[in-house]
Amino acid sequence: MLDVLAAMRKSRQALSDAEITRRAAVNPQYLQRHRDLKAEAETVRAHLAQDRPRAVAAATARKEAALEVENRMLLEQNAALQRTLHEVQNELRTLRAHNLGARLRDGLNASSMRDTEMEELREQRDAALAAGRQAETAMQALRNVNQRLMIENSRLIAADTPEPPRTAAAVPEPPGH
Repeated sequence: MLDVLAAMRKSRQALSDAEITRRAAVNPQYLQRHRDLKAEAETVRAHLAQDRPRAVAAATARKEAALEVENRMLLEQNAALQRTLHEVQNELRTLRAHNLGARLRDGLNASSMRDTEMEELREQRDAALAAGRQAETAMQALRNVNQRLMIENSRLIAADTPEPPRTAAAVPEPPGH
């Protein structure tokens, strides 16, 4: 796709979406699914036509597509961190259940457990808790980045929206001048 777009720019010949996908030998719906490439094609066409409003709209679409891709990546990272957090929480529950089971087997006498087994359980618990805290911290950082990206996206869209032209109202001159 990028080679076809580069050739279009070099030859200074605007191509339709259908012609671009045909030359790139991809599915005709490919550009509809890849908004970033569709925006790039529109940017090239606007540049070739020297159409400033169309170029601004294409640049906005390209920014939105890039933010959408980045947002999708952040959401995937967030989901992976949530899965890790759930795994760590499950491990912690298992450790707690084993600890309770050992206490019950020993007649609710925690001191009857061998010191090495207790220390091992404590280390496992501490490791699971630390991993959980790290996952929560990373998730919060991703949420903050996602929120900043959404604010920046809104700001960029607002900045690219042209303002309606203002007409100066005729100010009447004071009487006697």
